Amino acid sequence: MSFLPISIEKYVTIYLKDNSSEKERDVRKHLERALADYQKGINCSCGNDIWVIGSAAVGNSCFTCITGEAFTDNDYELDIAITKKENKKNRKHIDDMDKTKIFGIFDDDGYEINASLIKKPSLCISCKNNNNPEDLHEEDLCNLTRHDQKDEEEFVCYAYQSMQ
Repeated sequence: MSFLPISIEKYVTIYLKDNSSEKERDVRKHLERALADYQKGINCSCGNDIWVIGSAAVGNSCFTCITGEAFTDNDYELDIAITKKENKKNRKHIDDMDKTKIFGIFDDDGYEINASLIKKPSLCISCKNNNNPEDLHEEDLCNLTRHDQKDEEEFVCYAYQSMQ
């Protein structure tokens, strides 16, 4: 279910081998733009992280929205875009916060979780709870589930409900 990590250099070499009419300068420019957008936290219209390699070709979208597939099948992603790294420096601990201004979600150690850095698995895209305006608290529960499994090979959600 996960992407195959690849460096920019290696991907450009493979891409140009298969697309000889393309210019290396243009391929790099598009990749760098998509990577910069990913690093700024720009998401697909569905809310998922953008797929940098795919977004370089078709604009900022996630793997599922670009390919129509829920799972990768030996597809590449830039190694530096596989996981977003949470900045652990300057993290807020619940005990150090003004009690009247506490909101959001927190990890088991009491540190605030930045929900925009939680990767949304493709399973979530087809769930009726995804971006459900009728139940705003459901997104927090979904984010906690995603955060708890962030380092797991396979994502499992017992609250999943198909949209169909």
